[in-house]
Amino acid sequence: MSGAGVVFDASRLSLPLRLSAEVCVVGSGAGGMTAAMVAAEAGREVLVLEAGELLSSSQMSQREEEMFPRLFWESGGRSTRDRAVKVHQGRGVGGSTLHNLNLCKRVPEAIRSRWQRERGLRHLPPERWESLYSEVESLLRVSPVPEESWSRHNQLLREGCRALGWKGGGLSHNRTGCIGSGFCEVGCAYDAKNNAARVLLPRALAAGAQVLSCCQAVRVQHQGGKVRGVQAVAVDPRSQRPVGEVHVEAKRVCLSASATGTAAMLLRSGVPDPGGETGDTLRIHPAVVAAGDFEEEVRAWEGIPQSYECTELLQLEEEGGHRSWILPAFAHPVGAATMVPGHGAAHREVMRRYPHLGVFTAMIHDLTAGRVRPEGELGLSIDYWPEEGDRRELAYGLWACAKLLFAAGARRVLVPTFPPRSYERGESVDELRQHPIEKGGIDVVAVHPMSSVPMGDDPKVAAVDSEGRHHHLEGLFVADGSLFPTSIGGPPQLSIYALGLQVGRALARS
Repeated sequence: MSGAGVVFDASRLSLPLRLSAEVCVVGSGAGGMTAAMVAAEAGREVLVLEAGELLSSSQMSQREEEMFPRLFWESGGRSTRDRAVKVHQGRGVGGSTLHNLNLCKRVPEAIRSRWQRERGLRHLPPERWESLYSEVESLLRVSPVPEESWSRHNQLLREGCRALGWKGGGLSHNRTGCIGSGFCEVGCAYDAKNNAARVLLPRALAAGAQVLSCCQAVRVQHQGGKVRGVQAVAVDPRSQRPVGEVHVEAKRVCLSASATGTAAMLLRSGVPDPGGETGDTLRIHPAVVAAGDFEEEVRAWEGIPQSYECTELLQLEEEGGHRSWILPAFAHPVGAATMVPGHGAAHREVMRRYPHLGVFTAMIHDLTAGRVRPEGELGLSIDYWPEEGDRRELAYGLWACAKLLFAAGARRVLVPTFPPRSYERGESVDELRQHPIEKGGIDVVAVHPMSSVPMGDDPKVAAVDSEGRHHHLEGLFVADGSLFPTSIGGPPQLSIYALGLQVGRALARS
């Protein structure tokens, strides 16, 4: 490998394929592409493996049935093994940064301080975090969403907060040139996201990094306590089935395959972990939703999806405080139809009110430790159901969403339980505070898997250190949300980019 970088589609190459590189990065999202860019610009020979496709903005059709299979693992249908929790995860060159809603927040100081106390993290003192965050915010051109760009949907959350006297405020994002189409979740057709594909990929390629799309890593190959390379397969971009083998020889491997993919690959590869944390500490920010039916047309599918937050119940600095982060949340018609409760005429009547609906979600800073395991050669399984304290918090967040919707002027609030609940204006929603969160009784959704390979200084406990370097296998690194020691109560992308910088520099020095 030499010269300027190129993105190759592995499924179109002559297979089997044998390659070599100084550094092989698995995954091209916020962590992986950042680490690859930094290592390549430091002069390392870098090869990136990405299971998904390379998609240009012109290919983002804004159609759910076309984009979900191309941008999400399992076509957006990934869930826990018992189907109790839906877990949305992205794929493609750019990873989840292709479909995410571009929210940018730092990990709260209270949580970072706890990490420092409990895990050490000698390579990430407070001043280092500040430096990394400042660099990433400049790189991605992070800025507050202008108030004049707040959609009516987001304004309703602000009005609800003001009516109740609850804390809330505007959010920051990494967009430039946004026209407010509202289709962020199915990829930006206007190339307005300052994400891994738009900002980092061109720099990585210019520095000579090579990218193999449609190439799913299977195992880290190692011998004698040292990394030897990666075993992978080329996959058909439509069926996602293997079409041939790919073998990469590399003395440095960086896993950035997400908190589920990275943990599963470590376990499938038999990578040593005396502390036994790998795959057993998964957090996911589980969330519930409530919908309000308003007299006015909200047209919640239009504009920047999330520009305002309610932080009244996000009491992370208080021992025993609430842990719910509340945001607007909406779905395009197909997604909405699958979540709206009811059948037949009742379902049709709710969907006829689609332009009048507003939806708020409560996403919690979870304490539950879930589990990830490899399944077969390419798959993985997730076991997660919120423990009792987290279920209480979800119920409280559900109540808060309903309360905010009525405070914002909703004439009716719909809660997608099974069977569905409906409250008319003037009715009390206080019973929701103790609503039982039971499997099959309510939809629980997660979009932020993290913390499955938590970083720490003590190799008897942690598998990796705070530079992403594996304690027990020379040449192995991790650079994604797996590294968070706990969940973070907010959007993870900014911190994953920051850790990508941190790990990329360690890779470059190694």
